[in-house]
Amino acid sequence: MSASSRRWERARAHTRACILEAAAQAFEESGYADTCMHRIAEIAGFTKATVYAHYRDKARLFAAVMEMHASNFPIPVLPTSPLQNLKDELAYVAREIQRLADVRACRSFCTTLQRSGSGAEFYIELWNAYFAPHRQYVVAALTRESVELAEHHADLYLQLMMQANSLHAARAPEPNKEATLMLFHQAFSRTTRSAANRSLLDTGSRYGPGSPTKQ
Repeated sequence: MSASSRRWERARAHTRACILEAAAQAFEESGYADTCMHRIAEIAGFTKATVYAHYRDKARLFAAVMEMHASNFPIPVLPTSPLQNLKDELAYVAREIQRLADVRACRSFCTTLQRSGSGAEFYIELWNAYFAPHRQYVVAALTRESVELAEHHADLYLQLMMQANSLHAARAPEPNKEATLMLFHQAFSRTTRSAANRSLLDTGSRYGPGSPTKQ
């Protein structure tokens, strides 16, 4: 490749990277539906024709942005064996979620999804798949304690933790925070596994699906 060709390729790559960053900013601020190619071109400092020369339509550009974010997700790190008690296991997952909230790619990915609504279902599923190891870990921890409805309570706990850290991927209904917090406050406040087990079972029976919530 000649020197001029290399310069051309570097310039093209730079332009493409600038467009991608501008699109990431626009989608995060306004979501997919409310972002237009003109706005992306404006942020990038190029003409709309230049943007279309690199990305044929908004859907392809959105996909490129979300794939860029996803490529920077950290690899989930979870204990390979049970910790000392349920309190430690839940606290570990809470810290991991807080750590993910400090990763710009995770924050941007989720904020973009929250503001995009329809048309982003694939990426919501991608986020759920990325978070699956954390869910499996919490389910296993609750199951070891013989907690009824372990999967249901794991989903509530993770949803609450993700919402607290702005990492929920969609405009999901609010969970029953009172019931969920009571459940896990009891787990955290017990010093023995048997005591935690009794409290969790009691809470699970009162606040399972279809049960009336506490007023």
